[in-house]
Amino acid sequence: MSAYTPSSTALDAIKAVADAEEALKQRRQEQREALAAELRANPDATNAQVGAALGFTEEFMRRIAREFDIPRKRKPTVRSIKGPKRATK
Repeated sequence: MSAYTPSSTALDAIKAVADAEEALKQRRQEQREALAAELRANPDATNAQVGAALGFTEEFMRRIAREFDIPRKRKPTVRSIKGPKRATK
């Protein structure tokens, strides 16, 4: 069995990718925080409006709003179709 030792070029490339992935992870979190701040700063704008202006989907912005506990713009409109509960005897 031969003793293989990776070259410093390969090890450096692997480390560079790992460092870049960590930096990207950090930047993505900064981006999410900035988008949440944008939603908070513009309470009259909908998720769709902010997302369209910044190049993101409404769903992405909705997830940001939920992640950072930003209140909904309107109350939910879905109600139960079962009706009121009956009193049991």
